[in-house]
Amino acid sequence: MTKILTILLVFIGIGAFGQNVQIDTLTVKLKISDSFNQLQSDSINFPIIKTGNKGIDSLINFDLKNKFTSNEYPTDSIDSTLIKWAHDQIIDIDFKVTYNKNGILSLNISAEGCGAYCSYWTEYFNYSTITGKPLDFSEIIDITGAFKTRVFKDKETQFKKQKIELKEMLNDKEAELDQSTYEWALEYYEDCENSFNLKSFSIHPDFIEINVSCYLPNAIKSLTPIIELKYKFNEIYDYLKIKN
Repeated sequence: MTKILTILLVFIGIGAFGQNVQIDTLTVKLKISDSFNQLQSDSINFPIIKTGNKGIDSLINFDLKNKFTSNEYPTDSIDSTLIKWAHDQIIDIDFKVTYNKNGILSLNISAEGCGAYCSYWTEYFNYSTITGKPLDFSEIIDITGAFKTRVFKDKETQFKKQKIELKEMLNDKEAELDQSTYEWALEYYEDCENSFNLKSFSIHPDFIEINVSCYLPNAIKSLTPIIELKYKFNEIYDYLKIKN
């Protein structure tokens, strides 16, 4: 995957989202790696934001690029960064826009990388297309009182349910879950629950979702807890700071 064959800009267009803010796709076509030729996509896709204001575009696009690539090549162009960062381990990158109106853009970028094992992950980004600045959760919803309490209670309830189900698997002979694997998975459950915060979220047309990251090692990936914290706008109207 070390050489780039072609770099294209594929225009999605305003009509795709019905907004003034344009989302283009930077498609980087790659030479298939000998190591992962059965798994690798023939190209990776990365969003390019166009608000009509070059200054704002630069703020968003470079912040997005640098955050997604862990700030490894902060001064490089987007395409150059992706080429260097993907190197011979990233086999796929794609993105999805979930909200694009009222001066707010919410999108997520998913990637898959392979080393000793392959892993897949998604990162979530939210921006003001008026200022070009990233948006904190507290700028979208009032978290000074009842809503924050509700979210953390929901999180606690769902993790408790997942732990009970994990324990039931341990007691189920057909599940073939031994004590050491159970304790290993439970340790990750505890770490994920304790590290939970309101930093990762995505906005959708009629709801907001707080994303709970809990990545288990490949050997026990099937035991990953399922936690969903979704709140419809019409149910949390009193706490909203944005127009919908």
